[in-house]
Amino acid sequence: MFGVKNECSIVVPVRRKTGRYSGGVSADTAPDVPDEALRLALEFAVSVAAVWAKMRPPQPFPTDLKRFLKFQKLPAKALTQVRAAVEGDDAFRRRLGAVATTELLDEISVLWLARPDGWQQAIVDALPEQVVDGQAALRREERRRIAAQEALIRVQAELSAARKDLEHERATTVRVSAESDRLRADLEELRHRLRESQRGQHETAQSLAKAEAELLTARREATDAVDVPADPPAPVVNIAALRKLVDGAASASADVARMLADALAEIEQADAGIAPDVAPATRPGRPRRKAPRLPGGVLAGTIEAAEFVLRAKGSSTLIDGYNVAKLGWPALDLEGQRKQCLAAAENLAKRWNLNATVVFDGAGIEGAHAAARRRVRVVYSPPGVSADDVLRAEVAATDADTPVVVVTNDRAIIADVAAAGASTVSSHDFLALVH
Repeated sequence: MFGVKNECSIVVPVRRKTGRYSGGVSADTAPDVPDEALRLALEFAVSVAAVWAKMRPPQPFPTDLKRFLKFQKLPAKALTQVRAAVEGDDAFRRRLGAVATTELLDEISVLWLARPDGWQQAIVDALPEQVVDGQAALRREERRRIAAQEALIRVQAELSAARKDLEHERATTVRVSAESDRLRADLEELRHRLRESQRGQHETAQSLAKAEAELLTARREATDAVDVPADPPAPVVNIAALRKLVDGAASASADVARMLADALAEIEQADAGIAPDVAPATRPGRPRRKAPRLPGGVLAGTIEAAEFVLRAKGSSTLIDGYNVAKLGWPALDLEGQRKQCLAAAENLAKRWNLNATVVFDGAGIEGAHAAARRRVRVVYSPPGVSADDVLRAEVAATDADTPVVVVTNDRAIIADVAAAGASTVSSHDFLALVH
């Protein structure tokens, strides 16, 4: 047998013009193909076996190929062993031949793996062409290299995207954790404030309870002072502390503030002694006026309480005119304020059938008696006398059996008329009822 050595160092038989080897090739025998000529097929078999080994479940391949799975390029001495392993497992070889194409392998390798009809002669015919056409093999190798590089680029791009997603997830986790910490801190601060508020409410309730007990004691002693006016006992209440509590009652409910103001006035009167000409309604031998009791569920100082005492049967209502007018219509002049106040009182008197008297300062004011009222009595204080004194005198002059209601925000008037047994309604509540 004659042979030639090409630039790839592959020794191949030389074909005669008859198209057959010198010894001939039968249809039942494989041609005498050098191992080096089948390198692409053998390395392809090892690559496929390496992939199948990693699959779950692994795909079957010749056991003898396990020791070559890590090779990227088979050494020359390993070609014979790999070829024997592939040829010894016909099923494995057929599976390789089913996927082998000339885009991946050369023609001889495809023929050797697939073995179609006449493959022996086709290999013989292709051997010289393979030797001559080394450039085609180089081009195929270049295509495989480019394909591998593109696959690597795709993998790197996917890896970069995965890293960005991971960094975004980490940043989100950090942000969520920081927000969670902030919300926990805010919640703890709110809990602390709630505890402080509850503690303050508890202390306020205790202070009010203590003040109420002191007020009850003071009222009892004030009653004793009325019974024995010659030598009134000294009150046991800290009046300065109570006045401070009254002055700070803006943050408390209105009814508590008024209750404290009324009680404080009574205590101060008890402390100073009750003169017969100041509170004639409490003179010995004269019955003391009693304010109507509020029904159950109605709290003092509320709109409901104000409506109840104003609508009490047979009661007499005294209204501090300018105190109500200046609060209700501050943008008007005095005449406009008087007109609005009288119109509101007239309207309420019609609605509830009130016996109402409105007291203003200054009988000499121009227009003071300009209009007569059918349902409301209007009184102007004489020169040198204030409307406050007129209100006190009206209360004192009213029969003790008649309930009296005084509408004002003036604390001094509230204290005096409350001491005389009159009920009081704030100007705010009165305006809320007339509107």
